[in-house]
Amino acid sequence: MNIIHKTYSKEEGNAFLSHSELAYIFAQCWRPENDSDVKAIFQITHGMAEHSDRYEDFGRYLANLGYAVYIHEHVGHGRSVKSEEFLGYFGEDKDPWTHLVEDCRSMTRLAKKELPGVPVILFGHSMGSFVARAYLAKYSDEIKAAIICGTSGPNPAAGMGILMANVIGNYSGFNKKSDFLNNIAFGAYNKKFLETEEDLGFNWLSVNRENVEKYNADPLCGYVFTVSGFKGLFGILSYVSSSEWFRKVPAYLPILLTSGKDDPVGNYSKGVRTVFDKLVSTGHNKTELKLWPGLRHEILNEGKPEVYEYIANWADKKI
Repeated sequence: MNIIHKTYSKEEGNAFLSHSELAYIFAQCWRPENDSDVKAIFQITHGMAEHSDRYEDFGRYLANLGYAVYIHEHVGHGRSVKSEEFLGYFGEDKDPWTHLVEDCRSMTRLAKKELPGVPVILFGHSMGSFVARAYLAKYSDEIKAAIICGTSGPNPAAGMGILMANVIGNYSGFNKKSDFLNNIAFGAYNKKFLETEEDLGFNWLSVNRENVEKYNADPLCGYVFTVSGFKGLFGILSYVSSSEWFRKVPAYLPILLTSGKDDPVGNYSKGVRTVFDKLVSTGHNKTELKLWPGLRHEILNEGKPEVYEYIANWADKKI
């Protein structure tokens, strides 16, 4: 099977404008060359302060199995910015996170236009898992199943985070980077791992040291968000942790929650279990949970082939 790679950008004239109107959204696709070899669309929504190139290995793996893998870069990320100063900026709306959800739907629509009638599996990682979860509550009719990777349980401090972001934004501007909010959000994540490891800054991302070093060396990874970005991050986490979200997600939708057991974003699996238990208790009986012992936040980048295989096998069963 021949695999082709396609990109979507403003320069190529095939990209879509972000719902925020801040930038055109960069995207790419890895897929079988012949439409007849495509069994499903696998749409990825990536995490905070990263970009689509980091999913190329996973994308090519899935493409060789017959998936057309589409991934866009959120506004404020990668090549979906007007300039570097807009990294980590979502705009100054009341709920800037809604732009990410609408852009995700635009990506779905683009993929479906290219491959009409083909079912869609939605995969969201980290902040992208929040985007995917919010998507499920509004656009579940667009997809066949969802994989929620490296997500978080409810955080009681999210509301206070929104309040602080508004105070700081109103005082100094929503387009300013905020080390203060960054420390509140992530300051404790590395603590457990520094008891036995050299401080690489992002040890919590991965057991795989090479992966962490690549992340550190990438100028489009690990940057500090703006006040606007943090407001969006806290806002979307607050929404997907609400009773309204659980009520709006259809009970019939197959959902896989997966995470490393040593992922601090999911409170070392406790938060992920909380989401799973609440989904089951609210009638979402097609929800499944897979936790990976010894793995941290980026389970796709730990170099474990069984992670790829498990996700692909799960997706195969749902289509």
